[in-house]
Amino acid sequence: MSVNAREEKIFTVELSRWNPSGINPSVEITLPATPYELEDALEKARITGDTVYSAEVLSCKLDYLPQFIAPDANLHELNHLAQRLSSLSAWELDCFEGMVMMDAVQTQYAPISAERLINMTHSMTHCQVAYEAHDDQALGKFYADNDFVPALEKVSDEVYAYLDFGKIGKEMREGEGGVFTPCGYVVQNGEIAVCYHSGDASPLDKPDYAVLLRITKGHFNDPAHDNDTAVFLKLPASDAALLQAVDAVGAASPEEYAFSAEDCMAPFLTDKINNALYASEGDCYGLVNELARQLRRMADKRSLSTYKAMLEAVPEEISLEDALDLSQQIENFSVIREATTPADYAKFMLSKYCIECEGELFSCANLHKYGEKLMEEKGILLTGYGVLWSLTGQTVEQCLNRPNQSFGMEMK
Repeated sequence: MSVNAREEKIFTVELSRWNPSGINPSVEITLPATPYELEDALEKARITGDTVYSAEVLSCKLDYLPQFIAPDANLHELNHLAQRLSSLSAWELDCFEGMVMMDAVQTQYAPISAERLINMTHSMTHCQVAYEAHDDQALGKFYADNDFVPALEKVSDEVYAYLDFGKIGKEMREGEGGVFTPCGYVVQNGEIAVCYHSGDASPLDKPDYAVLLRITKGHFNDPAHDNDTAVFLKLPASDAALLQAVDAVGAASPEEYAFSAEDCMAPFLTDKINNALYASEGDCYGLVNELARQLRRMADKRSLSTYKAMLEAVPEEISLEDALDLSQQIENFSVIREATTPADYAKFMLSKYCIECEGELFSCANLHKYGEKLMEEKGILLTGYGVLWSLTGQTVEQCLNRPNQSFGMEMK
């Protein structure tokens, strides 16, 4: 699966699970997304492997496309489709639109499976686009002018002027099965390739990194020094792994290479890591590597959701030093995953007591207001990962009062 954070965003999708209780946690995600961004969105929407959910396309760079995407589309397949579309050239996107419309005409605008849409992105070989043809008249004249109609090759100029180009264009379009799109006339004269099969995009294993960095050479904008080589470094990493990656891009010294963050186990931190590495020209690499170690440790202890909830509970101006400090205070907090609303929290708290006729109480009481009152009194926050509560009474923001720490570039 691609993890290039620079891919152009294609879809905005709303994920929501089916819940018999009527409470359906939902979350928005833009695609293509990285593996950890996908995992994080599914976690926030409380979607596991066997959960029934919907992935509704809210917006799309290709405005014609959402109407053809089935409501039961799989998130991972949508992401793969988005990755494919983001890699296509302008001409290929024009071909893709034509193929979609060719299918639509034949099926009376029925939804198209994600599998077929993905395979269309691999099927440009036999595509042709006539940008000057937007109707049958223009198409017929284009075909006649370019000798694509053998029967007209010997027609005199006098007769040529009286030809019914509209009729010629209509016959050619219907015979080829081509379509008119906003860009012109598109026809695909071959079969749709079968490069992708449904299920190929399903995740098999979680990524084997906590943070993924992209290393490139080229601070000088000088063709004699720059190159297009990029190497991915999986953190946490040893100094030897870093030196090997730097050597692979052809950098002679730390000043000749640049880092960018591609993916992170806690997606909230990806842009912050990227910005910090850029601003410091990589000097905070040691801090990022240590943060990756802490993320790996929290994942192993199954406390990563609590940490992500803590990050959500602090101001956006949080620094990487703050993020590292919070990772070392994870034992002071906990997340109630079952609680996605104040009413859920009220039910969770009341369930600790033996209450007669509990069902009747829950059905008639204003649990939402009661839950809000409890949360306000206890300083408890509702996050996308559940209700975050402190075991010590200290808020996450209060935990940020810490001594200065320094993690430099550790090169040996």
